[in-house]
Formats: sequence, C-alpha cells, structure tokens
Amino acid sequence: MGAEAAGERTLSPRVLEQAADWLMRLHDDGSAVQRAQWQRWHDADPDHARAWQRAERLLALSGKVPPALAHGALQRPASQARRAVLRSIAALLVAPLGGWLAWRLYDEAAWDGSPRTAVGERRRLVLDDGSVLQLDTDTAVDIAIDGQQRLLRLRRGQVLVETAADPQQPSRPFVLASPAGRMRALGTRFNVHHAAASTALAVLEGAVQVALAAQGQQRIINAGSQVRFSADAFEATQAVTPAIDAWGTGMLVVDAQPLRRVLEQLGRYQSAWLGCDDAIATLPVSGAFPLDDPARSVAMLATVHHLQVQRGPAGLWTRLRPATSR
Repeated sequence: MGAEAAGERTLSPRVLEQAADWLMRLHDDGSAVQRAQWQRWHDADPDHARAWQRAERLLALSGKVPPALAHGALQRPASQARRAVLRSIAALLVAPLGGWLAWRLYDEAAWDGSPRTAVGERRRLVLDDGSVLQLDTDTAVDIAIDGQQRLLRLRRGQVLVETAADPQQPSRPFVLASPAGRMRALGTRFNVHHAAASTALAVLEGAVQVALAAQGQQRIINAGSQVRFSADAFEATQAVTPAIDAWGTGMLVVDAQPLRRVLEQLGRYQSAWLGCDDAIATLPVSGAFPLDDPARSVAMLATVHHLQVQRGPAGLWTRLRPATSR
C-alpha cells in the first residue's frame, strides 16, 4: 500500500477513535445538524479527513455498505444488523489497515471451493489464476478468487503453494490465511503447515509477508527461511529444513530428527496411532521414507535402527521399542 499505508499507521489513536465515533453517531442520527458538525470536524484537520477515508475503505471492503459511502450513505435507516457492521468497522479503525484484523472483513468473501483431503490422501489443484496448490494429508482449504482478490484460508493441515503472475491488471494480492495469521505472497513458492494453535511457514522462492492474527504485527520472510508463529507471537526465524517440500512427491526426508518427531509425521498419513517408547524417542533419524506406505517406512526404521515393531489388535496402534524390550 506504499506511502499511503505508512501514513495511515501514523494516525493517532485519538483521531481514529473520533472517526469511529462519528461513524456511529451518523448512523444513529443523520440529521442536518449532525452532518454539519461532522463536516466541521472532517475539515478541521487533514488527519481527520485521512481517518475518514480509512473508514470509507474499510466499509467498502466489508461488502455490506456501498463503496460510495461518504456521509450520505450513513443516512440510511438504522437497523441492528447495520449497527453491528458499523461497530465492527469502528473497532477495525484502531488497527493498521493491512493488519490481520482487516482480514476478518474477508470472512464474507464468496468462497467458491472447499478442497479437502482425507487421511493418507494428497491432492494437486491448479487455481483459476494459474497458481498451483498442493494439499497434504488431512488438509482443509477454502478458496475465494474474484475480480479483486485471490484468497485462500487454511483451516488445518499442510499446503505447498506456487503462485502465478496474475493475468489480471492491476494484479490482485495473493493471500493465504490460517488461524494464526495472514500470509501475503510476494512472487513466491512456499510451504505452510497449521496444527493446533501455530502455523509453520517455509519460503522456498520469493518472499512472504506475515501479519499475526491477534496483533497485526508483521514480518517479511525471505526465500531460504522458515518461521513458526501463533496468533500473537513469532518464534525465531531459521533456515529452511532441507527437502521440506518432499511430501509433495510422496516422501518424508529427514536429517537427524528425533525418532518421535519422525513417527509423528508418518502418523499423519494413517488413522492408527504410531509412536515409540520414551527410551528411544530422541534417537536421531536420517533418511527418506515413503508417505503412501507408512508400514514400509516403519519397517525401514526398525531394520536400520535395530528396533522391535509392536502392533495392537486389528492394527489400531503401532509402537517401536528397543529390540531387547520384552
């Protein structure tokens, strides 16, 4: 958003609160007296006009109030539903327009697809704009691509995204959201995994701008780097794990990872529980293991590391144990 967005971030909370207050007052009382008072406030300071412009754009983004807002559009008859929309917009004024809270306005987007994969399934999609989306096992994604935006919402699981140059001009932002934050692609190939309350992002090409869900705090992650984040905090940025995207070709590639972690990753591809005894949980494991055949991968681990495979009734669980265990 350039210099304009930077200017918006310098608006004082007091001015933004005044704009939010006028938003509600004009909704409740659109009389000529109120409009005249609003006009005097609007014209008294350039920051007032900028704050009101921000309110107008937020209202337009919501899709529930016509873009040609100004003060006239606020003179429509009051209603509980309309007041609720305006109250939400007023709250958003105190956050950066490019922050995560603005993303909440997209919840009313026309989600035109809901790709899902079952446990053990992977899927490759070519989106309407030419971008390629690969879904890992047990993954749920929502998609909304229209004339203004390219939006994806990752509910759970893992995706590998390769963005295409937007055929439309001006180009539409490509945004992938998870419950932890919003990721805007900057000409990019990247991997995202969301589980529990955190999201792991690995950027393979280009860069991705991340905004946290709770605070709107932002960070740009460049190619070769990865970061894990929750809704309110970033962890330390690290180098991308080698072959982190190998799952797209059906392989799990690890280098000196603890056995328990390796089994957790393999376990995502089957319904039965997969684990190990605490005594060998930190055993370092390296190698490449087929994801479409977890039983074969377990057998490989047992052979290489001289472990015993113990299976429960009807294959409900599998545990690796030291070979000497009884």
